[in-house]
Amino acid sequence: MNSLSVFIPLICPSNASNPHQMITWFRSCVSVNECVCHNSPLESDANIDVLKDGDMVKLDVGCYVDGYIAVAAHTMLCGEQPSLDNPLLGSQADVLHAAHVACEVAQKLLRPGNTNSQVTKAIHKVAEDFNVRACSGVLSHRMKRFVIDGNKVILLREETDQKVEDFCFELNEVYSIDVAMSTGDGKPKEMQSRTTIFKRSVDKNYMLKMRSSRTLFNEVNAKFPALPFTLRALEDERQARMGVVECLKHELIHPYPVLFEKKGDHIAHFKFTVLLLPSGPTRITGLKFEAETIKSDKILSDDINAIMSLASKKKKRKPKKKVAPDAA
Repeated sequence: MNSLSVFIPLICPSNASNPHQMITWFRSCVSVNECVCHNSPLESDANIDVLKDGDMVKLDVGCYVDGYIAVAAHTMLCGEQPSLDNPLLGSQADVLHAAHVACEVAQKLLRPGNTNSQVTKAIHKVAEDFNVRACSGVLSHRMKRFVIDGNKVILLREETDQKVEDFCFELNEVYSIDVAMSTGDGKPKEMQSRTTIFKRSVDKNYMLKMRSSRTLFNEVNAKFPALPFTLRALEDERQARMGVVECLKHELIHPYPVLFEKKGDHIAHFKFTVLLLPSGPTRITGLKFEAETIKSDKILSDDINAIMSLASKKKKRKPKKKVAPDAA
């Protein structure tokens, strides 16, 4: 499946200050069916799933240019695609529409003066309208240069054991909006799949004992000092698999575990990068959602319809025509 070749160009910033600056890819994931996220198998892995017609495939990629980050995720069906004559129906359509509407609602609420809790509550209402569940543990963050998970956090789903501080959005901020909806209970868990994506814990230090651990850690510090990476991106995969154990033990790197819902559950995952500009929230990554080929019979509540009706952009005021002195 070569969907990434279509998907990748849509997350590359087109207005980088230096057009010759190298674009650095820091991780890519392909999560299938009940797998929610972070599935990035190594070439040496024996149990790699073969895609089949009808599989729901989540593609999740990210890159940065000179430290400025763009991320995106999209969900699509493998094989024959839905069409106007043969649209997608049922629970798969419901969960895809729910995730799409949640993205639209989140973007429209990302305005100076609004709060992160407003976004979380609106997404919860969208999930109720479509009779699906938002996945717990999924977070959206403010991003800065070399910072993919800033201190300003938007919960996708409120949990008693996970709290974040309320804050107001401000002009000229950048956010990664991450939405994952499930037809299951929305509480994904780790399985036996190997974790291959990690991020350097910049506040931790330790004198490593094993040679393979020191080699891995030095390479991570040189190539990915602050952003997530996959073990595939390192020079020696076998040595990296050995060295990662000691680094994890001493919390020098943070793992991104592969998460799963129950067998048979459908998961839809979308992610995009949005800029809070004076003209309104502007999405700069992601693919178009083919709403006309995905039919859900669920009806949006009045509250969500009201948010969806908000204009995404401010209308530009036309300059007043100057009246010539002799025409007055």
